[in-house]
Amino acid sequence: MVPQQDRTEKLVSLTYALLTTRVGYTRTQLRTMVDDYQDLSEDAFERKFERDKETLRNLGVTLVDGKGRRDHGSLDSENERRYRILAEDYQLPSLELGAQEAAVLGLASSVVAGGGLGLQAARAAERLGVDARSDQALFSPRIDGGEEHLEPLIRHVSASQPVRFEYRTANGRESTRTVMPWGLGHRHGHWYLAAGDTARDGERLFRLDRITSSIARAAPKASDHIPDAYGRPDRFSMAAALDRLERSSPTRTARLLAQGVSGGTLAARAVSRTDGADGVELAVEYADEADLAREIAAEGVRVLAPASLAAAVLSVLDDAVAGVSAPAPRYKLSRHAGGRASAEQTVSRALDLVAFVVQRGGASIDEVMERFGLDRDELEAELTRLRFCGVPNGQHDELLDVEWDQETVSITNAQVLSQPMNLSLVEATTVLMGLDALASAPAGALSADSARAVEQLSARLRGLRPELADFDRIIAVRAAARESGPLVGELAQAIDERHPVRLDYAGRHARSQRVVEPVRLMDVGGRSYLQAWCRLRQGPRTFRLDRMVSAETLSEVFGVDDARVRAVRGAPFEPDAAAPEAEVLWGGAWADAAHAHHPERTGKSAEGMVSTIRVRDHDHLVRLAALSGGAVRVLGPEAVRDGVLAALEQRRQAASLDVEAIQTVGQTVGQTVGQTAAAKTETTTEAGKN
Repeated sequence: MVPQQDRTEKLVSLTYALLTTRVGYTRTQLRTMVDDYQDLSEDAFERKFERDKETLRNLGVTLVDGKGRRDHGSLDSENERRYRILAEDYQLPSLELGAQEAAVLGLASSVVAGGGLGLQAARAAERLGVDARSDQALFSPRIDGGEEHLEPLIRHVSASQPVRFEYRTANGRESTRTVMPWGLGHRHGHWYLAAGDTARDGERLFRLDRITSSIARAAPKASDHIPDAYGRPDRFSMAAALDRLERSSPTRTARLLAQGVSGGTLAARAVSRTDGADGVELAVEYADEADLAREIAAEGVRVLAPASLAAAVLSVLDDAVAGVSAPAPRYKLSRHAGGRASAEQTVSRALDLVAFVVQRGGASIDEVMERFGLDRDELEAELTRLRFCGVPNGQHDELLDVEWDQETVSITNAQVLSQPMNLSLVEATTVLMGLDALASAPAGALSADSARAVEQLSARLRGLRPELADFDRIIAVRAAARESGPLVGELAQAIDERHPVRLDYAGRHARSQRVVEPVRLMDVGGRSYLQAWCRLRQGPRTFRLDRMVSAETLSEVFGVDDARVRAVRGAPFEPDAAAPEAEVLWGGAWADAAHAHHPERTGKSAEGMVSTIRVRDHDHLVRLAALSGGAVRVLGPEAVRDGVLAALEQRRQAASLDVEAIQTVGQTVGQTVGQTAAAKTETTTEAGKN
């Protein structure tokens, strides 16, 4: 029996062979040439060949027949059909970028970060020849690309293929949904799928973090059939679907007391603030009592009215205390890793490595290791594999000629692979998502030249692949800064013109007034931030826009201090390796939030996912436990858990006193009203007698 062939070697060799042939290869020829196809039954060969073609299509490699007709993946019984790859389809067209366009495209390539999509965006930037960095930009949005369902849904949405998945609603009900996907969008820190839903007879939006199963293509059978009426409407717009996701208009007003705390987001959006002997009284408008109760519990604010809100806050804190107090389940943690690289990733890297070396006529070992993130052993393994690549079972002059020593590496007989490969559908989509996020920024966040470059680049990238023609209708990404109104534009102008800003800021622990020298605006995790040099603390600081009670641009113009700017831009946004570590259980829907905290180790328990995360202080863990109503539980270390529990107990005790105080006031008012009514009745009776 022929030994199983390395799949990366097989797919690189297939790509090389199909690029070098002028007339193409038939299925029969490929089955004879490729070791991995030999000794297979007809059905097994068909399945493996179709799987390999699908992998190449996912990489952006288009197969055509001998007459140049595209292969779309349908099974073909004509064994004499010939397959080849056209150089013009394989190679990335030159975009001839100017300096401004290259900077904007590099920034756009950095927007989608983390997870599989983040890797795809980084690969796209490397092929496009741009620097995927955001540290020099005035406005830098960042959107999580770690959502596991994104990549398959991009392909299904593009191909209008019906899908099936398990879905959990906001109230916890789970069901199987079979839908026709129309579009994907990001807003308020969440990814959404718009689809024609047969179960609900119309358009529905699904939050991707509430999909509890893998995404499966719906089988062509009666139970999964999607009528044509549920296909994407001609006038469908994902941007319009996102625009309908407006937050509910407030219908009630709560009276709150920030006592010994800043009030955080509540203080920032209060419609009025009144200083008193016991603290700052806040008037906060709201629509959803449950959401406000969780926010109040997280911020540690007291409730003065209404009574129902005070009771809701107490209930949230009861659940949080019960959750953290509960015995820890059994679990075992292991080092968190991105998982084994897929064939698409390894084939893409191998082809990119060949192009990188061939274009330069050879490269240094150190240069190749740095470019592809490989150590020396990994690079030598990669080069050894490439030595076996070429026309399958071909002659010596039909194989790649790969040579290396301690200093340099060279690859010859690979001219057909010397140009960068065209972007795949997913790679191009990640960059277009970044451009869309930039385009959605409020006025002033981008310069006029950058805004024009965004529009022009979007049009040019959509022309790279035919599947991208409808991108502007089916994909939409909204920057979080869009929700901050004119504040973002005002801060962007202050950055551009180097004006200090006086902030009234409700921080995690206290409210303060300070003057800062603004450097950069960022969007991360559905929130907007200002990074600045703080004159009060004499160091770099990061400020959440939704905690800014006020921001006043001063007339002063500050001089550029390169050391300060470098310190601000280089300040770690996430907790570093020296930050305290905690073991946290993520129950229910909160399991989806775990990856946003960059877990170092993960494990499973009967009650949910467990991970280790690093936090700047214990207050963040208190907030998580309160916001989740106990679904997020701190398991250890013991001292950290005890500290979080003590803080929650203190907040619960205060919430209990608030409920009692409101009830007492109500009873007093009721007694006063009753006594007044009785007195009026008595007076009326006496008057009647007279």
